[in-house]
Amino acid sequence: MLRLALGICCLLTALVAGAAEEPLMVLRWDAATAKPESAKQLRDALERYPACFDAVRKAGAHDASPSLVFDDHAPRDLVGSALLFAACHGPCGVATLDNRRHCASGKTAHGLCVESMLYLAYGASGLEYDLLGYVPEPMTWYASTYLSELTLWRPFFQAYVRFNAETKIGGILPFCGKGGQPELSGTLRAANALAPVGLPLCPGSPWPVCYILNAEAVESMSAVDIQRVLSGGVLLDGGAVAKLQARGYGAAMQLTAQTREPDVCEVFTDDELNLNRVGYEWHPEVSKGEAFALCPSNEAARVVGRYQRADGKAAEAASVLTETPGGARIAAFGFAGFSSEVSSARRRQLLLAADWVAQGRLPVFVETVSQAVVVPRVTMAGDLRSVTVLNATIDVQQPITMRLRGCQGGLETAEWVTAKEKPVTVSLRWEGKDALVTLPAIGPWQIGWLRLADAR
Repeated sequence: MLRLALGICCLLTALVAGAAEEPLMVLRWDAATAKPESAKQLRDALERYPACFDAVRKAGAHDASPSLVFDDHAPRDLVGSALLFAACHGPCGVATLDNRRHCASGKTAHGLCVESMLYLAYGASGLEYDLLGYVPEPMTWYASTYLSELTLWRPFFQAYVRFNAETKIGGILPFCGKGGQPELSGTLRAANALAPVGLPLCPGSPWPVCYILNAEAVESMSAVDIQRVLSGGVLLDGGAVAKLQARGYGAAMQLTAQTREPDVCEVFTDDELNLNRVGYEWHPEVSKGEAFALCPSNEAARVVGRYQRADGKAAEAASVLTETPGGARIAAFGFAGFSSEVSSARRRQLLLAADWVAQGRLPVFVETVSQAVVVPRVTMAGDLRSVTVLNATIDVQQPITMRLRGCQGGLETAEWVTAKEKPVTVSLRWEGKDALVTLPAIGPWQIGWLRLADAR
Protein backbone atom coordinates (compact mmCIF):
# COMPACT_ATOMS: atom_id res chain seq x y z
CA MET A 1 0.00 0.00 0.00
CA LEU A 2 2.84 2.41 0.84
CA ARG A 3 4.47 1.79 -2.51
CA LEU A 4 1.20 2.46 -4.30
CA ALA A 5 0.59 5.61 -2.28
CA LEU A 6 4.07 6.84 -3.12
CA GLY A 7 3.40 6.09 -6.76
CA ILE A 8 0.19 8.11 -6.65
CA CYS A 9 1.99 10.98 -4.92
CA CYS A 10 4.70 11.00 -7.60
CA LEU A 11 2.07 11.05 -10.28
CA LEU A 12 0.19 13.86 -8.56
CA THR A 13 3.38 15.87 -8.25
CA ALA A 14 3.94 15.51 -11.97
CA LEU A 15 0.39 16.54 -12.72
CA VAL A 16 0.55 19.60 -10.48
CA ALA A 17 3.94 20.60 -11.86
CA GLY A 18 2.49 20.60 -15.35
CA ALA A 19 -0.72 22.38 -14.37
CA ALA A 20 -1.47 26.06 -14.74
CA GLU A 21 -1.23 28.32 -11.71
CA GLU A 22 -5.01 28.06 -11.47
CA PRO A 23 -5.83 24.47 -12.45
CA LEU A 24 -8.85 24.13 -14.69
CA MET A 25 -9.75 20.51 -13.92
CA VAL A 26 -8.98 18.75 -10.63
CA LEU A 27 -9.87 15.24 -9.45
CA ARG A 28 -10.71 14.78 -5.77
CA TRP A 29 -9.31 11.57 -4.27
CA ASP A 30 -9.59 10.22 -0.73
CA ALA A 31 -6.46 8.11 -0.43
CA ALA A 32 -7.04 7.46 3.28
CA THR A 33 -10.18 5.42 2.70
CA ALA A 34 -9.25 3.86 -0.63
CA LYS A 35 -8.55 0.17 -0.96
CA PRO A 36 -5.03 -0.77 -2.11
CA GLU A 37 -6.34 -2.14 -5.39
CA SER A 38 -8.27 1.09 -6.02
CA ALA A 39 -5.12 3.17 -5.60
CA LYS A 40 -3.32 1.05 -8.17
CA GLN A 41 -6.25 1.25 -10.55
CA LEU A 42 -6.41 5.02 -10.13
CA ARG A 43 -2.74 5.30 -10.97
CA ASP A 44 -3.29 3.15 -14.06
CA ALA A 45 -6.30 5.22 -15.07
CA LEU A 46 -4.42 8.49 -14.75
CA GLU A 47 -1.55 7.09 -16.74
CA ARG A 48 -4.04 6.03 -19.42
CA TYR A 49 -5.65 9.49 -19.53
CA PRO A 50 -2.80 11.81 -18.50
CA ALA A 51 -4.37 14.87 -20.17
CA CYS A 52 -7.66 14.69 -18.28
CA PHE A 53 -6.83 16.56 -15.06
CA ASP A 54 -4.41 19.31 -14.11
CA ALA A 55 -4.11 17.98 -10.58
CA VAL A 56 -5.43 15.40 -8.13
CA ARG A 57 -6.30 16.77 -4.72
CA LYS A 58 -6.65 14.95 -1.46
CA ALA A 59 -10.24 15.01 -0.27
CA GLY A 60 -11.02 16.69 3.03
CA ALA A 61 -9.26 20.05 3.01
CA HIS A 62 -11.29 22.95 1.64
CA ASP A 63 -13.98 20.65 0.29
CA ALA A 64 -16.99 22.51 -1.04
CA SER A 65 -20.34 20.89 -1.57
CA PRO A 66 -21.97 21.21 -5.00
CA SER A 67 -24.47 24.03 -5.29
CA LEU A 68 -27.18 21.55 -6.25
CA VAL A 69 -26.44 17.95 -7.11
CA PHE A 70 -28.31 16.86 -10.22
CA ASP A 71 -28.40 13.73 -12.31
CA ASP A 72 -29.68 12.90 -15.76
CA HIS A 73 -33.04 11.81 -14.34
CA ALA A 74 -33.95 15.46 -13.72
CA PRO A 75 -31.75 17.25 -16.26
CA ARG A 76 -33.13 20.77 -15.83
CA ASP A 77 -31.82 20.75 -12.29
CA LEU A 78 -28.54 21.41 -14.08
CA VAL A 79 -29.74 24.90 -14.97
CA GLY A 80 -30.76 25.64 -11.40
CA SER A 81 -27.47 24.28 -10.13
CA ALA A 82 -25.48 26.61 -12.39
CA LEU A 83 -27.61 29.63 -11.46
CA LEU A 84 -27.23 28.88 -7.77
CA PHE A 85 -23.48 28.43 -8.14
CA ALA A 86 -23.13 31.77 -9.92
CA ALA A 87 -25.26 33.59 -7.34
CA CYS A 88 -23.42 32.11 -4.36
CA HIS A 89 -19.84 32.03 -5.62
CA GLY A 90 -19.67 34.94 -8.02
CA PRO A 91 -17.47 34.92 -11.09
CA CYS A 92 -14.38 33.30 -9.55
CA GLY A 93 -15.51 30.21 -7.65
CA VAL A 94 -14.47 26.62 -8.26
CA ALA A 95 -17.43 24.39 -9.12
CA THR A 96 -17.59 20.94 -7.55
CA LEU A 97 -19.18 18.31 -9.75
CA ASP A 98 -20.48 15.21 -7.99
CA ASN A 99 -21.33 11.94 -9.70
CA ARG A 100 -24.06 11.49 -7.07
CA ARG A 101 -24.71 7.77 -7.32
CA HIS A 102 -21.10 6.96 -8.19
CA CYS A 103 -22.18 3.95 -10.23
CA ALA A 104 -23.62 2.88 -13.56
CA SER A 105 -27.13 4.17 -12.73
CA GLY A 106 -25.82 7.67 -12.00
CA LYS A 107 -24.89 10.63 -14.14
CA THR A 108 -23.88 9.98 -17.75
CA ALA A 109 -20.55 11.14 -19.09
CA HIS A 110 -22.31 13.50 -21.48
CA GLY A 111 -24.34 14.97 -18.62
CA LEU A 112 -21.14 15.52 -16.63
CA CYS A 113 -19.47 17.29 -19.55
CA VAL A 114 -22.46 19.51 -20.31
CA GLU A 115 -22.63 20.38 -16.62
CA SER A 116 -18.93 21.28 -16.68
CA MET A 117 -19.37 23.62 -19.63
CA LEU A 118 -22.42 25.35 -18.16
CA TYR A 119 -20.54 26.04 -14.92
CA LEU A 120 -17.70 27.58 -16.92
CA ALA A 121 -20.18 29.71 -18.86
CA TYR A 122 -21.61 30.98 -15.57
CA GLY A 123 -18.17 32.04 -14.41
CA ALA A 124 -16.49 29.09 -12.68
CA SER A 125 -12.73 29.56 -12.53
CA GLY A 126 -12.15 25.84 -12.21
CA LEU A 127 -13.85 22.45 -12.04
CA GLU A 128 -13.32 19.93 -9.27
CA TYR A 129 -14.63 16.39 -9.84
CA ASP A 130 -15.83 14.26 -6.94
CA LEU A 131 -16.27 11.08 -8.99
CA LEU A 132 -14.73 8.61 -6.56
CA GLY A 133 -16.45 9.11 -3.21
CA TYR A 134 -16.72 5.36 -3.14
CA VAL A 135 -16.13 2.93 -5.96
CA PRO A 136 -18.82 0.26 -6.37
CA GLU A 137 -17.71 -0.13 -10.00
CA PRO A 138 -14.25 -1.19 -11.17
CA MET A 139 -11.89 1.76 -11.50
CA THR A 140 -11.55 0.88 -15.17
CA TRP A 141 -15.25 1.70 -15.57
CA TYR A 142 -14.80 5.23 -14.17
CA ALA A 143 -11.83 5.70 -16.44
CA SER A 144 -13.48 4.49 -19.64
CA THR A 145 -16.79 6.19 -18.84
CA TYR A 146 -15.79 9.59 -17.42
CA LEU A 147 -12.08 10.19 -17.88
CA SER A 148 -12.18 9.22 -21.53
CA GLU A 149 -15.05 11.65 -22.28
CA LEU A 150 -13.65 14.48 -20.15
CA THR A 151 -10.35 14.13 -22.02
CA LEU A 152 -12.19 14.64 -25.32
CA TRP A 153 -14.10 17.67 -23.98
CA ARG A 154 -11.11 19.25 -22.25
CA PRO A 155 -9.84 21.22 -25.33
CA PHE A 156 -13.38 22.60 -25.71
CA PHE A 157 -13.32 23.81 -22.09
CA GLN A 158 -9.81 25.24 -22.44
CA ALA A 159 -10.63 27.18 -25.62
CA TYR A 160 -13.69 28.72 -23.96
CA VAL A 161 -11.81 29.78 -20.82
CA ARG A 162 -8.92 31.30 -22.78
CA PHE A 163 -11.18 33.21 -25.15
CA ASN A 164 -13.40 34.59 -22.39
CA ALA A 165 -10.68 35.74 -20.03
CA GLU A 166 -11.52 39.04 -18.31
CA THR A 167 -15.21 38.77 -19.15
CA LYS A 168 -18.27 38.27 -16.92
CA ILE A 169 -21.81 37.03 -17.47
CA GLY A 170 -24.04 39.69 -18.98
CA GLY A 171 -27.78 40.25 -18.94
CA ILE A 172 -30.46 40.45 -16.23
CA LEU A 173 -29.41 40.15 -12.59
CA PRO A 174 -31.74 38.35 -10.14
CA PHE A 175 -31.03 40.49 -7.09
CA CYS A 176 -30.47 39.09 -3.62
CA GLY A 177 -29.71 41.44 -0.75
CA LYS A 178 -27.37 40.75 2.14
CA GLY A 179 -30.40 40.00 4.29
CA GLY A 180 -31.05 36.75 2.43
CA GLN A 181 -29.45 33.82 0.66
CA PRO A 182 -29.81 32.92 -3.02
CA GLU A 183 -32.34 30.09 -3.20
CA LEU A 184 -34.02 28.45 -6.17
CA SER A 185 -37.33 28.49 -4.33
CA GLY A 186 -36.80 32.12 -3.31
CA THR A 187 -34.69 34.89 -4.81
CA LEU A 188 -33.68 32.76 -7.84
CA ARG A 189 -37.16 31.42 -8.53
CA ALA A 190 -37.77 33.76 -11.46
CA ALA A 191 -34.33 33.13 -12.95
CA ASN A 192 -34.74 29.37 -12.68
CA ALA A 193 -38.13 29.54 -14.40
CA LEU A 194 -37.15 31.89 -17.22
CA ALA A 195 -33.58 30.89 -18.11
CA PRO A 196 -34.72 27.86 -20.20
CA VAL A 197 -36.85 30.06 -22.48
CA GLY A 198 -33.99 32.32 -23.51
CA LEU A 199 -33.85 35.22 -21.07
CA PRO A 200 -30.17 35.96 -20.42
CA LEU A 201 -29.84 35.82 -16.62
CA CYS A 202 -26.58 36.75 -14.90
CA PRO A 203 -26.64 35.96 -11.15
CA GLY A 204 -23.54 37.14 -9.35
CA SER A 205 -22.40 39.37 -12.20
CA PRO A 206 -21.04 42.88 -11.52
CA TRP A 207 -22.14 44.10 -14.97
CA PRO A 208 -25.89 43.59 -15.42
CA VAL A 209 -27.99 45.71 -17.76
CA CYS A 210 -31.06 45.52 -15.47
CA TYR A 211 -32.55 43.55 -12.58
CA ILE A 212 -35.35 41.07 -11.96
CA LEU A 213 -37.12 40.78 -8.59
CA ASN A 214 -39.79 38.60 -7.06
CA ALA A 215 -41.32 38.99 -3.59
CA GLU A 216 -38.66 36.84 -1.88
CA ALA A 217 -35.90 38.99 -3.32
CA VAL A 218 -37.50 42.18 -1.95
CA GLU A 219 -37.57 40.68 1.54
CA SER A 220 -33.76 40.29 1.44
CA MET A 221 -33.07 43.88 0.39
CA SER A 222 -32.00 46.92 2.38
CA ALA A 223 -33.14 50.45 1.58
CA VAL A 224 -29.85 51.01 -0.25
CA ASP A 225 -30.42 47.85 -2.31
CA ILE A 226 -33.89 49.00 -3.29
CA GLN A 227 -32.67 52.45 -4.30
CA ARG A 228 -29.96 50.83 -6.42
CA VAL A 229 -32.39 48.53 -8.21
CA LEU A 230 -35.12 51.12 -8.76
CA SER A 231 -32.60 53.53 -10.25
CA GLY A 232 -31.14 50.89 -12.56
CA GLY A 233 -34.19 49.44 -14.28
CA VAL A 234 -36.05 46.33 -13.11
CA LEU A 235 -38.59 43.64 -13.97
CA LEU A 236 -41.03 42.90 -11.12
CA ASP A 237 -43.71 40.33 -10.50
CA GLY A 238 -46.90 41.37 -8.72
CA GLY A 239 -45.63 40.08 -5.40
CA ALA A 240 -42.50 42.22 -5.67
CA VAL A 241 -44.58 45.33 -6.42
CA ALA A 242 -46.76 44.62 -3.38
CA LYS A 243 -43.74 44.09 -1.11
CA LEU A 244 -42.07 47.29 -2.30
CA GLN A 245 -45.34 49.16 -1.85
CA ALA A 246 -45.63 47.84 1.73
CA ARG A 247 -42.15 49.16 2.41
CA GLY A 248 -43.11 52.64 1.24
CA TYR A 249 -41.84 52.64 -2.36
CA GLY A 250 -45.17 52.89 -4.17
CA ALA A 251 -44.66 56.59 -4.91
CA ALA A 252 -41.09 56.03 -6.07
CA MET A 253 -42.28 53.34 -8.50
CA GLN A 254 -45.45 55.28 -9.38
CA LEU A 255 -47.05 51.87 -9.20
CA THR A 256 -49.03 49.86 -6.64
CA ALA A 257 -50.46 46.34 -6.56
CA GLN A 258 -53.38 44.61 -4.90
CA THR A 259 -54.22 40.91 -4.90
CA ARG A 260 -57.33 39.88 -6.77
CA GLU A 261 -59.19 36.66 -7.55
CA PRO A 262 -57.55 34.74 -10.41
CA ASP A 263 -60.91 34.17 -12.13
CA VAL A 264 -59.87 36.11 -15.23
CA CYS A 265 -57.55 35.98 -18.20
CA GLU A 266 -55.07 38.59 -19.40
CA VAL A 267 -55.54 40.19 -22.80
CA PHE A 268 -52.61 41.85 -24.56
CA THR A 269 -53.41 45.47 -25.39
CA ASP A 270 -52.70 47.41 -28.58
CA ASP A 271 -49.44 48.77 -27.14
CA GLU A 272 -46.62 48.62 -29.70
CA LEU A 273 -44.81 46.08 -27.52
CA ASN A 274 -47.52 43.57 -28.46
CA LEU A 275 -47.07 43.96 -32.21
CA ASN A 276 -48.72 40.96 -33.96
CA ARG A 277 -50.04 39.74 -30.58
CA VAL A 278 -52.74 42.33 -29.88
CA GLY A 279 -55.81 40.66 -28.38
CA TYR A 280 -53.94 37.53 -27.35
CA GLU A 281 -55.54 35.89 -24.31
CA TRP A 282 -53.15 34.55 -21.67
CA HIS A 283 -54.65 31.78 -19.47
CA PRO A 284 -51.89 30.48 -17.16
CA GLU A 285 -52.49 28.24 -14.18
CA VAL A 286 -52.74 30.77 -11.36
CA SER A 287 -53.43 30.17 -7.69
CA LYS A 288 -54.82 32.71 -5.27
CA GLY A 289 -52.04 35.09 -4.28
CA GLU A 290 -50.44 35.03 -7.75
CA ALA A 291 -52.84 37.48 -9.39
CA PHE A 292 -52.27 41.18 -8.70
CA ALA A 293 -54.11 44.17 -10.09
CA LEU A 294 -51.59 46.88 -10.94
CA CYS A 295 -52.36 50.57 -10.54
CA PRO A 296 -49.89 52.97 -12.18
CA SER A 297 -50.06 56.60 -11.06
CA ASN A 298 -47.96 57.84 -13.96
CA GLU A 299 -50.23 58.93 -16.80
CA ALA A 300 -47.52 57.98 -19.28
CA ALA A 301 -47.41 54.39 -18.06
CA ARG A 302 -48.07 51.77 -20.72
CA VAL A 303 -50.54 49.00 -19.95
CA VAL A 304 -49.44 46.06 -22.09
CA GLY A 305 -51.80 43.51 -20.52
CA ARG A 306 -55.24 43.96 -18.98
CA TYR A 307 -57.44 41.58 -17.04
CA GLN A 308 -60.63 40.44 -18.74
CA ARG A 309 -63.61 39.07 -16.82
CA ALA A 310 -65.58 36.01 -17.86
CA ASP A 311 -68.24 38.28 -19.39
CA GLY A 312 -65.63 39.81 -21.69
CA LYS A 313 -65.43 43.15 -19.91
CA ALA A 314 -62.02 44.72 -19.36
CA ALA A 315 -60.77 45.07 -15.78
CA GLU A 316 -57.57 46.24 -14.06
CA ALA A 317 -54.08 46.43 -15.51
CA ALA A 318 -52.14 43.15 -15.37
CA SER A 319 -48.85 44.07 -17.05
CA VAL A 320 -47.36 47.57 -17.03
CA LEU A 321 -44.34 49.46 -18.31
CA THR A 322 -43.56 52.70 -16.51
CA GLU A 323 -40.72 55.17 -16.07
CA THR A 324 -39.78 56.82 -12.78
CA PRO A 325 -39.11 60.56 -12.42
CA GLY A 326 -35.41 59.70 -12.26
CA GLY A 327 -35.53 58.00 -15.67
CA ALA A 328 -35.37 54.38 -14.51
CA ARG A 329 -37.67 51.91 -16.21
CA ILE A 330 -39.93 49.34 -14.56
CA ALA A 331 -41.79 46.42 -16.14
CA ALA A 332 -44.31 44.71 -13.85
CA PHE A 333 -46.25 41.50 -14.47
CA GLY A 334 -49.13 40.94 -12.08
CA PHE A 335 -50.68 37.77 -13.52
CA ALA A 336 -48.69 34.62 -12.60
CA GLY A 337 -45.55 36.76 -12.46
CA PHE A 338 -42.47 34.81 -13.49
CA SER A 339 -43.29 31.13 -13.75
CA SER A 340 -42.03 28.30 -15.95
CA GLU A 341 -45.39 28.27 -17.76
CA VAL A 342 -44.56 30.58 -20.65
CA SER A 343 -46.39 30.70 -23.97
CA SER A 344 -44.64 31.93 -27.10
CA ALA A 345 -46.55 35.23 -26.92
CA ARG A 346 -45.77 35.74 -23.21
CA ARG A 347 -42.13 34.82 -23.82
CA ARG A 348 -41.75 37.49 -26.47
CA GLN A 349 -43.56 40.04 -24.30
CA LEU A 350 -41.17 39.30 -21.42
CA LEU A 351 -38.11 39.58 -23.64
CA LEU A 352 -39.26 42.82 -25.23
CA ALA A 353 -40.13 44.28 -21.83
CA ALA A 354 -36.71 43.28 -20.47
CA ASP A 355 -35.04 44.92 -23.47
CA TRP A 356 -37.14 48.05 -22.95
CA VAL A 357 -36.13 48.19 -19.28
CA ALA A 358 -32.48 47.71 -20.30
CA GLN A 359 -32.89 50.45 -22.94
CA GLY A 360 -31.97 48.13 -25.79
CA ARG A 361 -28.87 46.75 -24.08
CA LEU A 362 -29.73 43.06 -23.59
CA PRO A 363 -26.52 41.47 -24.87
CA VAL A 364 -28.45 38.68 -26.58
CA PHE A 365 -32.10 38.48 -27.62
CA VAL A 366 -33.29 35.06 -28.81
CA GLU A 367 -35.66 35.83 -31.66
CA THR A 368 -36.72 32.22 -32.24
CA VAL A 369 -39.23 30.60 -29.89
CA SER A 370 -37.12 27.91 -28.26
CA GLN A 371 -36.24 26.20 -25.02
CA ALA A 372 -32.62 27.22 -24.82
CA VAL A 373 -30.44 28.65 -22.06
CA VAL A 374 -28.24 31.50 -23.28
CA VAL A 375 -25.23 32.81 -21.35
CA PRO A 376 -23.54 35.87 -22.86
CA ARG A 377 -20.06 36.89 -21.73
CA VAL A 378 -19.23 40.59 -21.87
CA THR A 379 -16.34 42.90 -21.09
CA MET A 380 -16.47 45.77 -18.61
CA ALA A 381 -17.03 48.11 -21.55
CA GLY A 382 -20.10 46.12 -22.58
CA ASP A 383 -18.55 44.41 -25.60
CA LEU A 384 -20.02 40.98 -26.32
CA ARG A 385 -17.33 38.30 -26.49
CA SER A 386 -19.34 35.05 -26.73
CA VAL A 387 -22.72 33.39 -26.14
CA THR A 388 -23.10 29.88 -24.73
CA VAL A 389 -26.29 28.08 -25.76
CA LEU A 390 -27.71 24.95 -24.12
CA ASN A 391 -30.54 23.05 -25.79
CA ALA A 392 -32.66 22.35 -22.70
CA THR A 393 -34.80 19.68 -24.38
CA ILE A 394 -34.54 16.01 -25.31
CA ASP A 395 -35.22 16.82 -28.96
CA VAL A 396 -33.16 18.54 -31.64
CA GLN A 397 -33.41 22.32 -31.33
CA GLN A 398 -33.98 23.65 -34.81
CA PRO A 399 -31.83 26.61 -35.98
CA ILE A 400 -32.09 29.56 -33.59
CA THR A 401 -31.76 33.21 -34.61
CA MET A 402 -30.23 35.52 -32.01
CA ARG A 403 -29.94 39.31 -31.95
CA LEU A 404 -26.57 40.36 -30.56
CA ARG A 405 -25.57 43.67 -28.99
CA GLY A 406 -22.04 44.93 -28.46
CA CYS A 407 -20.41 43.06 -31.34
CA GLN A 408 -17.34 44.42 -33.00
CA GLY A 409 -18.52 46.69 -35.82
CA GLY A 410 -18.25 45.28 -39.33
CA LEU A 411 -17.90 41.69 -38.19
CA GLU A 412 -19.24 39.43 -40.94
CA THR A 413 -18.82 35.95 -39.47
CA ALA A 414 -18.52 34.12 -36.19
CA GLU A 415 -17.83 30.52 -35.18
CA TRP A 416 -20.20 28.07 -33.55
CA VAL A 417 -18.04 25.80 -31.39
CA THR A 418 -19.10 22.42 -30.01
CA ALA A 419 -17.14 19.65 -28.33
CA LYS A 420 -15.35 17.07 -30.50
CA GLU A 421 -16.39 18.84 -33.71
CA LYS A 422 -14.77 21.38 -36.00
CA PRO A 423 -16.07 24.94 -35.52
CA VAL A 424 -18.84 25.94 -37.94
CA THR A 425 -18.64 29.39 -39.54
CA VAL A 426 -21.92 31.32 -39.34
CA SER A 427 -22.80 34.62 -41.02
CA LEU A 428 -23.77 37.81 -39.22
CA ARG A 429 -26.21 40.26 -40.77
CA TRP A 430 -26.58 43.75 -39.41
CA GLU A 431 -29.66 45.79 -38.51
CA GLY A 432 -28.31 49.13 -37.35
CA LYS A 433 -26.05 48.39 -34.38
CA ASP A 434 -27.52 44.91 -33.85
CA ALA A 435 -26.06 41.78 -35.41
CA LEU A 436 -28.27 38.80 -36.19
CA VAL A 437 -26.95 35.26 -36.37
CA THR A 438 -28.63 31.92 -37.00
CA LEU A 439 -27.08 28.92 -35.27
CA PRO A 440 -27.14 25.40 -36.71
CA ALA A 441 -29.53 22.85 -35.22
CA ILE A 442 -28.43 21.78 -31.73
CA GLY A 443 -28.71 18.17 -30.56
CA PRO A 444 -30.68 17.05 -27.49
CA TRP A 445 -29.10 18.40 -24.29
CA GLN A 446 -26.12 19.57 -26.29
CA ILE A 447 -24.18 22.74 -25.53
CA GLY A 448 -21.98 25.01 -27.61
CA TRP A 449 -20.77 28.58 -27.76
CA LEU A 450 -20.67 31.33 -30.34
CA ARG A 451 -17.19 32.78 -30.69
CA LEU A 452 -17.18 36.39 -31.87
CA ALA A 453 -14.17 38.38 -33.01
CA ASP A 454 -11.47 38.68 -30.37
CA ALA A 455 -11.51 42.36 -29.44
CA ARG A 456 -8.43 42.09 -27.23
